[in-house]
Amino acid sequence: MLNVVALALLGCSGSTSLKLGGGEGRDRAEPDTADTGAEDIGGVEDTGDSGEEEEPEDTGWPKACPELYDADVISEFDLTFADAQWSGMQNDCQQGVQRYRPVQVTHDGETVQAQVRLKGNWSWNCDKLQFIVSFNEEDADARFKGLRKLMFDAPWYDRTLLHERLAHPMFAERGLPHSCVNNARVSVNGEYYGLYANLERIDHEYLERNFEEFGGNLYQGGAELKTNEDVGDTSRLQALRAAVTVDEIAALVDLDQAVAEWAMEAMIPAMDNFWAGVEINYYLYDHPSRGFVYLPYDLDLSFGDGAYTDGTLVWPQSLTVDPITWEHSGWQKEALVETVLADVYWCERFVDELRAAREVYDPDTLLLRVDEWSAQIESSYAEDPHAIYSLREREEGLSLLREFIPARADFVDDWLAGGDHCPARW
Repeated sequence: MLNVVALALLGCSGSTSLKLGGGEGRDRAEPDTADTGAEDIGGVEDTGDSGEEEEPEDTGWPKACPELYDADVISEFDLTFADAQWSGMQNDCQQGVQRYRPVQVTHDGETVQAQVRLKGNWSWNCDKLQFIVSFNEEDADARFKGLRKLMFDAPWYDRTLLHERLAHPMFAERGLPHSCVNNARVSVNGEYYGLYANLERIDHEYLERNFEEFGGNLYQGGAELKTNEDVGDTSRLQALRAAVTVDEIAALVDLDQAVAEWAMEAMIPAMDNFWAGVEINYYLYDHPSRGFVYLPYDLDLSFGDGAYTDGTLVWPQSLTVDPITWEHSGWQKEALVETVLADVYWCERFVDELRAAREVYDPDTLLLRVDEWSAQIESSYAEDPHAIYSLREREEGLSLLREFIPARADFVDDWLAGGDHCPARW
């Protein structure tokens, strides 16, 4: 069993576990298990015989999360709008418009000017607005607590407001890139507005925290360039889109990292993400020395308990979806994933990574987190004037979540024991 105390800290700190990576052109017959080429975790430097205690040099990646994602607290933010701007935000929701509006943001006694827009697409709900707060819309160099944006997420289908919090620490434990996350109380014009998942945005600061080499191109949905826009060189992305063989893909993608990321999505399972074929809910980072790296994003439909407001499950089949062959009914499996997993070597690597993901997916640890974090946010949930679900409905969601977590582990154990999964058969 995993160390429960150590894992409970992962919501607000970097992991010191194995870094997944790999160089281009590796001999597929002899997988490299000693030196993946990814960022190393630094240790305490020998200070010699000075006799003085010195602070250890922090040379590891990922870096620790900013304090406003501390898992031991509920972060608090106040958004102060002019009356016309707050009315405008509500009108924006009714019209389905995402436009930035001026706002003052106060956190931990510090107030700064910012811009805010609505967040969401399928998760849009005008009864409880979701927000993206930007500090760099007018001044590109402006940051708050080292961040250019904040993201407050409360999708109508997550009755527990814990999906993102439960998912990202598991990616961290596998040494995969991940977002920092806790819960936050958001007030509007001095009055408590609602409880949210407070989730780190994937942007340049995210890259700096997760990677030693952070200067590559970042693409939202594998398409929209989010860094190095002034250069605008997307030739490697175009080459990836044109790749049709495993060798062509492997020349561009860190496939060791990719199959590990896909396997973790399959384990939880992330029903609305890249592994399932959803082309918008992922980021690609073109790492300068490793090639394209897949970044987990928008994991709020994981764990199978997501529900419509009438209690009907969004994905009732989540418990028993096949880790390799299942695909989102509206999007279908990505051709790139099919090509990779149809290759015996990479399919077997995926299965190995699924076993590693299953080790991280420890039901006792996850249930402990559910208990601790649901208790932490219980009063804030009860006081939320814009809560989409009642406390009774929240308890129903928590009950389903507690049932799902060990049941999914059992299903994947049986699936792994069954064998004969490779090559993938489409």
